[in-house]
Amino acid sequence: MTLKRQMDKPTRPDKPVATMETQAPGMIGTAPSKEAREEACQRNGIAGHSEKLLEVIRLAGKIAPTSVAVLITGESGTGKELMARLVHYQSARADETFIRVNCAAISETLLESELFGHERGAFTGASQQHKGRFERANGGSLLLDEISETSPKLQAKLLRVLEQQDFERLGGDRTLQVNVRIISTTNRNLDEEIERGRFRRDLYYRVNGINLALPPLRERKEDIPLLVWHFVNLYTNEARRKIVHLDKEMVNLFHQCEWPGNIRQLRNIVRTALIFGEGPTLSLSDIPLLQAGLQQTGKVQPVTLRLQELERRAILEALRRTSRNQAKAAQLLGITDRTLREKLRRYRQADERQTTGEDR
Repeated sequence: MTLKRQMDKPTRPDKPVATMETQAPGMIGTAPSKEAREEACQRNGIAGHSEKLLEVIRLAGKIAPTSVAVLITGESGTGKELMARLVHYQSARADETFIRVNCAAISETLLESELFGHERGAFTGASQQHKGRFERANGGSLLLDEISETSPKLQAKLLRVLEQQDFERLGGDRTLQVNVRIISTTNRNLDEEIERGRFRRDLYYRVNGINLALPPLRERKEDIPLLVWHFVNLYTNEARRKIVHLDKEMVNLFHQCEWPGNIRQLRNIVRTALIFGEGPTLSLSDIPLLQAGLQQTGKVQPVTLRLQELERRAILEALRRTSRNQAKAAQLLGITDRTLREKLRRYRQADERQTTGEDR
């Protein structure tokens, strides 16, 4: 079974789960059709019909059949990984593996081992041979997510592998040949990073065969209603709630926002509204704190200062809905049991500190 078939993609019903009252401020529209939802599925979950998005998708379709290196740029939350998967699954490598490594989430030492692998005894704790992600991606595609976060030392090693398509595992002397398509992403301006000495110019030319620049959500606001329905369909089973309408005031408010967190932030707000709300209409009326912040500024940024409070309310609501079953509540929230227990522990400690302070 290929990785493409193994991917955990959201299931979509054969019929629209809702009718959309508002497609854009002052416009009446219908719910996304079956064809529109199937198109989003074919795009690997990339929903939207704005010209800026479609232009990037068209370019991705043209370069996908080649083996040219792709650099996907854009702000955090714009869907860079989804676009990388789209390139892979429209290429001749679609039936081969797609491997991702988050360069920002792994320390330099561990990242080198993750990329190139290591032999047994290569370092303390290396009790067995480990195949790196270049080796595992052989024949397929390797996504270097946030490549701008790599160190100059690692960048030099990456350059050699990308140029020669060979490497040695850490602690080994056997040269391994690979055939890997490199897709990289970054939310930084690499020209500025080069000028500051943080990114190698020669590596930049190697990874930037073709640049796919994703627009921020504030530049494609006509996609907001379709994105909202996309997330409603994605999380409706999780929230155990069927939505048949979008609140017009909510959609109008969404069009006024700047969305510094882009699509990821919109997704989180829709998911929170699904969990907190009741009834067939999705609105922010059940989340006055969030609604008030958006109405006051027309921006999402100031509300992020209160996200901890929103998170706590979401957890308490999930526990209420599951009769305080922590395993079911964690599943409803989309987090692990361990994460939920840790958050509850922090809440108890905060409450205890507050109580102690009041007693004094």
